[in-house]
Amino acid sequence: MESHMGLPKDRSQFVGQAVKAVESRLGPSASSRSRLLPRRPKAASPEARSFPKWVMFDTEIYVEDPQSFCEDDPETPSARSRDSNGDDVLVSLRLVAPPGASHLRLHYSREEEAKMLNGTALVAAHLDSVLFRVVPPSSPINPFNSWCCYTDYFVCKAGPSGMSIYGPLPPCYKDAQRMAAQGHAQRSHMLDVRDIGLLRRGEDFAVADLKVLMPRDSSSEPKEAELFRYRSNALTPQWEVKRILICQSDDKDHGLRWWTTDKVVSFEGNLCWIDYHRGILFCDVFDDDPQLQYAELPVEPPKGDPTHPEFGRAHPYVTRSLCVIEGGTLMFVNVTRADGEIASKRKLGSGFTITCWSLGTPLSSKSIGWVKEGAMEAGEIWSQYPIFDPHIPCLSPEFPFVSLNEHSIIYALLCEREYAAGRTWVLVIDIKRKKLELVIPYNDVNSSCEDTLVLEDILINWPLLPSMFSMYLNSHASW
Repeated sequence: MESHMGLPKDRSQFVGQAVKAVESRLGPSASSRSRLLPRRPKAASPEARSFPKWVMFDTEIYVEDPQSFCEDDPETPSARSRDSNGDDVLVSLRLVAPPGASHLRLHYSREEEAKMLNGTALVAAHLDSVLFRVVPPSSPINPFNSWCCYTDYFVCKAGPSGMSIYGPLPPCYKDAQRMAAQGHAQRSHMLDVRDIGLLRRGEDFAVADLKVLMPRDSSSEPKEAELFRYRSNALTPQWEVKRILICQSDDKDHGLRWWTTDKVVSFEGNLCWIDYHRGILFCDVFDDDPQLQYAELPVEPPKGDPTHPEFGRAHPYVTRSLCVIEGGTLMFVNVTRADGEIASKRKLGSGFTITCWSLGTPLSSKSIGWVKEGAMEAGEIWSQYPIFDPHIPCLSPEFPFVSLNEHSIIYALLCEREYAAGRTWVLVIDIKRKKLELVIPYNDVNSSCEDTLVLEDILINWPLLPSMFSMYLNSHASW
């Protein structure tokens, strides 16, 4: 069984020291400054504000009373729009430096109903923008016959003068029947946030969803996919569906008939749909005639269908992640468990190896090359636990990802997942120096708590969303 040891008695002091150590590397968080600076009734000049260079977003959107919305707080970026019901959509952001969790807050005018809006979430991020969705309550204007019919998508953009919101985007569905501007789509789209990506280009943006079309012959490799997209720069911006060919540089069987998208990122002007079991499907969604290409990840794909007949498909995003860091480098990190499992129950003391790669060639190369940046074994990490807390359980870490501005730094969560009251720590690892930089205990989740270390994604087994969004709120933002 996993350890159920307690945290240090003076946890608040430990956390405070740890956060100060992080701030010395990454700069102070907005919340720590707000405790030191007096409140100002009017927005400060852009030069007076300093937000973190990057943040870790909790994808769970916090719904709060509209009375708590304040547009004049210089430390809390905010903006407003209206949903498809005509109700105000009041949005604010709580931005803190990693390893604290940042949050998008929705100050909804119909709070009691809004608390029950399944599907409301922070969906995607790219450069200065984030995509979020709101499922408005049923109304005489929009009576529910299917929750997906009236899902509102908004793009929130950051700049030195503050935030602005574009949206809601046109409805993806007119009724319960699948709909697209250029005919009926074969597959349902814009429902699973793991399939949806956001791509910025200049002043324009594109939102897209991709579904691989499975052949009737279950032994054949898929040849086509269905792209469902919205382009802000189109002559008449609207949702459209396109069937596109999957181009592969070899005749190898990549197991695409078992494809499941785990995440979407933006890289080299493309949206990249990732199946962490096997590889990347990518295309330029702004192109009038997009071409879908395939690239492998530096992992051995499973043989056959990875879906368990009883337990379903293991979630590889628990132990793997891919992200684009400062400078435009694509990074991949993987936690390989000694027991060969991916996301099943872990045994105390069972070993692992955490490995980090960078992409050394263009994604479109016929033969792409991944460069190994470093690796650490379980024992090398566990041996450094006593420096921080001798009671930290020896478990394999989960939800790893690379820091967006330090390519040798990896963040990972250590969760006592098998306990209802299990605790969680964040590990900060320098993979090149083989050094455990920090171990910080996360406090219990409480959406009303103002502590910087609160995280709701832990409870729903969901990865964080790293983003450079906060950097663009500063007066001198540069990637």
